[in-house]
Amino acid sequence: MKRSLSVFFTVILLWTIANSQENKSAMDANKSPNKKEETLPAKEKSTETQKDDKKQIERADKTETQSEKDKPKDESQETKKFKNIMQTLDYGIQKDRKAAIGMINDIKNESYKREILLKITSIATSDSDIEMRKSAITAIGDNKFSDGASAIIAGLEDEASDVKIAACYAVGKLKLQEAKDKLVEVLKKQDLSQSSNFTDAIIIALTELEAKDILEFAATEAKNQKNSKMIRERLLLYIGKCGSAEQFNMLTEIYKDDEEEMSIRSYAVKSMGRLKIKEAIPVIKEVVKEIDSYSFNKRKRYYDLYMQSVTALVELGDESSVSLLMNSLRSDNSDVRYKAILLIKDFNDERTIDILKYKMKNDPSAKVRNAARKALEDKGLIEKGAEKESEVNDEKSESAEQ
Repeated sequence: MKRSLSVFFTVILLWTIANSQENKSAMDANKSPNKKEETLPAKEKSTETQKDDKKQIERADKTETQSEKDKPKDESQETKKFKNIMQTLDYGIQKDRKAAIGMINDIKNESYKREILLKITSIATSDSDIEMRKSAITAIGDNKFSDGASAIIAGLEDEASDVKIAACYAVGKLKLQEAKDKLVEVLKKQDLSQSSNFTDAIIIALTELEAKDILEFAATEAKNQKNSKMIRERLLLYIGKCGSAEQFNMLTEIYKDDEEEMSIRSYAVKSMGRLKIKEAIPVIKEVVKEIDSYSFNKRKRYYDLYMQSVTALVELGDESSVSLLMNSLRSDNSDVRYKAILLIKDFNDERTIDILKYKMKNDPSAKVRNAARKALEDKGLIEKGAEKESEVNDEKSESAEQ
């Protein structure tokens, strides 16, 4: 009886254990699918999010790239360059400040350039360094910055000669008519017997302004042999641009004076040609004929005056000047032949073309050959670079010709 009960309980225990393991396996089986279902969507969601984020980044990059394309080219570099110039002008050493003024030509942005020029204008009137004031005024003139006109005019009274000279050139470049009276006043106070770059610059400025206010003064002083040769030449050039036939007698007197400086005579006849004074033709021919009568050695001393006389006849439309040019092309002096080539190129008759071709191939002077070749190129009669000669002259050969 006892043994039967023992077997019964043993069977019940084994069944309970087996049933417990089966339920546990079932529960594990049930849990695994649920876990898989929960984990898999989480992974899929993470991947999709990453894809979305990547697309957003790509769109942002594309937008940024397009924005960069829409910006003006090198805008950032231009701005950086502008700021560097402005800071250097304020705080740099003098050497760098002068270099910064020259860098204005690298600035393309007109607004930036204007700001720099305004600062430069301030420097022109207030800086303690002479070279800075000079460079500033030069920059105002070179850039034709009309807002800097007052600084230029003030520069005419600067204590430094170099600054005053720069102001004169700037006046001419900007055509500042408001500076004319001041220039005339200053000129009449100058010692014309002394060569002076400042006086020379004043006359150049008045010539650029085409100021006729000093014509009478210029005619008187150009004749005065006590005055500096440099100043007299500049006054004659002024008359050649601003004068008229009224100066014919004065110019003729200088031109025909054999005691006068050769260069002064040359400037006088040049001015007659530029002023188109037809009455000068017989006077010029008379001088040319006289020079032709001189001995070879004496003519060599007159060849500058001779060529300027021929040039004036060309400008005055005298047809006989062609034959004079032909004679000049036969001269033993290479400089005379060279200057004749520069004049004859403006004629279009067959004779001159034949002569230019001959000179291009056969003249003993490389300088003359090259001038003839260039004249033919300019006329379109030969291709550029055709039969090009070396421009290096043989010094011994050239010296022998002289």
